[in-house]
Amino acid sequence: MKIALFIESINKQIWSLYLDIITTIIKNDIDIVLSSAFENKVLKNKLDFYKLEYFNSYENLVKSKADYLISVGGDGTFLNAISYIKDSGIPVLGVNAGRLGFLSNNYIDSFTEVIKLLKSKNYIIEERTVLKLTSSEDIFGSDCFALNDFTIHKRDTTSLTAIATNLNGEFFNIYWCDGIIVSTPTGSTAYSLSCGGPIVFPESKNFIITPVAPHNMNVRPIIVPDNYLISFELKGREKKIMVSLDSRYRIIDHTVTLSVSKAPFIIKNLRFSQQSFSNVLREKLMWGIDKRNKQ
Repeated sequence: MKIALFIESINKQIWSLYLDIITTIIKNDIDIVLSSAFENKVLKNKLDFYKLEYFNSYENLVKSKADYLISVGGDGTFLNAISYIKDSGIPVLGVNAGRLGFLSNNYIDSFTEVIKLLKSKNYIIEERTVLKLTSSEDIFGSDCFALNDFTIHKRDTTSLTAIATNLNGEFFNIYWCDGIIVSTPTGSTAYSLSCGGPIVFPESKNFIITPVAPHNMNVRPIIVPDNYLISFELKGREKKIMVSLDSRYRIIDHTVTLSVSKAPFIIKNLRFSQQSFSNVLREKLMWGIDKRNKQ
């Protein structure tokens, strides 16, 4: 077995935990490849007694022939790890060293148990839908996909922006709003949720279109099948608009046309049996803690 371990940057407050994680993996006779952030002097000096290899790109990761990728951090770290996995099919597991953690829902202090479950193959692999951005100008290069969401948002003025939206080439609506979110089921607990969007189970085959601060009060989030092509044309006064795919963002001209569709690959999210989506919702959103529920 070989594990790719991913972090974005060295958090000096918990670097001893990084060492514990690496030591745990090696002591279990598991090969390891580390993301390039581990080459930071703060940590590398402590790893000199191991013969380690590193990855800093999708190509390096694929070449390493890792069986799993473990992301250590918060949900943002997990999403950035997807840029290295892409269509490789490598299952990803999130270990939470951050805060809320819908995606990174394994706690760092239980890492030894995580390794035991991996070695015994006592896990479930969920297939998570990914969305793909197509645009009239090259905006994100080869990273034109997102596990959570795609957003359009106004940038330089306080004025509303107008976003003409088509579904499968048919006019649907012009949203007068601050922005718009197209979310996968995975992303339904992220930005879309904070803007009033619904929570959707990960295996649902759909996208959620959620307006950000719409001017018309009768405009609400809507769920559409994930085989739809959702296209946008920017019609407001603002000349520059911000667009994002997960945590990556760019500033574009208002003349750029944009469309979102289902990507031709999925992300394999690895979870353990006790981590059903229902359990995660109850834990993270504290549902069911009403004292009236106690028998």
